[in-house]
Amino acid sequence: MFYLLPELLRQSSMFSHIPTKKEEKWRFSPLGEYLNREYKKVPLAHKDILDKPKEEYWIYLRDGHVLELKLPPSVHVKHTPFTLELNCFEDIDIYLYLDYSTQSFVDFRINIIIQEHVHLSLYYSYEGGEKAFILHSSHIKLEPYARLSQTQVHNLSTQAVSIVENRVHLDKNSFFKNFSLLKEGEYIHNFFHTDLHYQSEAEITSLLLTHQRQKSIFSCDVNHLGDRSTSQVLSKQVIRDKSTCVVDANTLITEKTKATEATQASHALLLDEDAHIHSKPHLQIYSDDLSASHGSTVGELDQEAISYLCSRGISEEKARSMLISAFINDILESIDDTGHKEHILKTLGEDDA
Repeated sequence: MFYLLPELLRQSSMFSHIPTKKEEKWRFSPLGEYLNREYKKVPLAHKDILDKPKEEYWIYLRDGHVLELKLPPSVHVKHTPFTLELNCFEDIDIYLYLDYSTQSFVDFRINIIIQEHVHLSLYYSYEGGEKAFILHSSHIKLEPYARLSQTQVHNLSTQAVSIVENRVHLDKNSFFKNFSLLKEGEYIHNFFHTDLHYQSEAEITSLLLTHQRQKSIFSCDVNHLGDRSTSQVLSKQVIRDKSTCVVDANTLITEKTKATEATQASHALLLDEDAHIHSKPHLQIYSDDLSASHGSTVGELDQEAISYLCSRGISEEKARSMLISAFINDILESIDDTGHKEHILKTLGEDDA
């Protein structure tokens, strides 16, 4: 049975109300365009996994249901339809494969607790979802001295709509590092809300690659709530055709915090005249003891560099590809996990580099 989107959203934990047209315009969100579409609620799937992941530890989900998993006893797992809870007690590298079916509506939530001194490496892969509407909410708590290295790869079908919310709480001396690749989908919104306490650190990085009429939004709220906390937000965008990217970053430094460091940066590469970027870096500062900066740049491929490469016998198409690769390579170097990086390079392929 199929249902109109407003009925499904009213039952969702992520939407207290459907945004008005005024709210959508301010947020550059086209949610209203999908309200007349129909989606199906997804029953529990029983299909076998054709190609099991090759990694040591992994979880495979289809339409918000855990089909199969392979984890050690040091990870306590609890799952129900559309909910997954992980409690990590030892260092571990986990791969999450999230697969979605055609025209499905999926409202999925994951809760993660990382115990003291534990280092969790987490890789998300979003696949499929032709004409689907996907809501994914992650609530993550890092206990003192815990570390989380997280990679998210959005490689959904071209007509998928996906809204992913990440809420991260960092206790004292904890560390959070994230890399997000937003590559496919009709509309993708990746949102972070991060609270930092004493001497905690967050590095949040994103790469947005859009084409045709895609719309990708990366938004990030970072709240410095304790002394000596550090944050770094960096986003790069490569925008083609008539697509649109939005980068909305807000950093709050609360009153009486000391020795805080915060940076924001957004860099866009426009490859066509009809491509658009909306970059909104924003700092809210209520303390005098800090170091903070933000910046945003927008540019296009250097025609002189293209001409130079062509004069050396390189085709114009190859020259453009080399310059695009140079633009994104430094952000890819920020990925520490070699396994994660290999997956990302395979996902990008030659067409995006």
